[in-house]
Amino acid sequence: MNAAAWAVLLTVLVVGWVVLDGAVQGAGATLLQERDQDGGARRREPDERRVVLAAVGPLLLPGEVWLVAGLGVLVGVFPHAEADLVNAGYPVAITLIGAWALRDAGIWLRSRRPGRVWRNVWDVVLVVASIVLAASWGALLGVAWGSGLAALALGIVAVVVTRLHGDAVVGWRLRRTGPLPVVVTSVMIAAPVVGTAIAAWPRLVGGGISDQAMAGLGIVALVVLPVILAVQAVVWWLVSRPLGKRDTLFF
Repeated sequence: MNAAAWAVLLTVLVVGWVVLDGAVQGAGATLLQERDQDGGARRREPDERRVVLAAVGPLLLPGEVWLVAGLGVLVGVFPHAEADLVNAGYPVAITLIGAWALRDAGIWLRSRRPGRVWRNVWDVVLVVASIVLAASWGALLGVAWGSGLAALALGIVAVVVTRLHGDAVVGWRLRRTGPLPVVVTSVMIAAPVVGTAIAAWPRLVGGGISDQAMAGLGIVALVVLPVILAVQAVVWWLVSRPLGKRDTLFF
């Protein structure tokens, strides 16, 4: 595999993460409230929050598989590009990692102890962390563009689009809507990643390791990618079926 093929693979892996995890971010950001039929905001009851998290729960770990694989490609194949990105956007990257950890903690810990206060506290943490995670991700894309204005704009866009995507996935899993809104929001959430990859293409490809090393890592990719695809097939099966009461027990 040459540098261009690795760059395409990196883009695909990151798109896979933003589509899957973007639904979790959006559902987390709107966990406490939803829009009612009149267009106003309505506070969700605890049981309704469990249903929302159960709707996007199967996407969490598989999405992070895409992210870890993408980070592996970025660090292993394009170390110079990774170093430039981290140096330029170090505070944003640290914020993203912290928000990611708190978001996951909120999902895993909110139901580990009985009590309304415990759950409400973690629900607030989950909402805030989900919003910050989306915003910091969009801002990091803007850093890759080399523009503070792009970082601000893409941070706002990421927050808005993830909320739409989360609503679409939850609505589909609850059979309130069809799959078309999910397809539309998936394209919307993937577009900034693809656009950033195109804009940063010369610097990304130019920051790669030697061709010999890329070829060696290509063998590893041929082993790992089928496993990732198999995991995604299982995820598709999980989210394509209607949400049942048993699915909400964990959350």
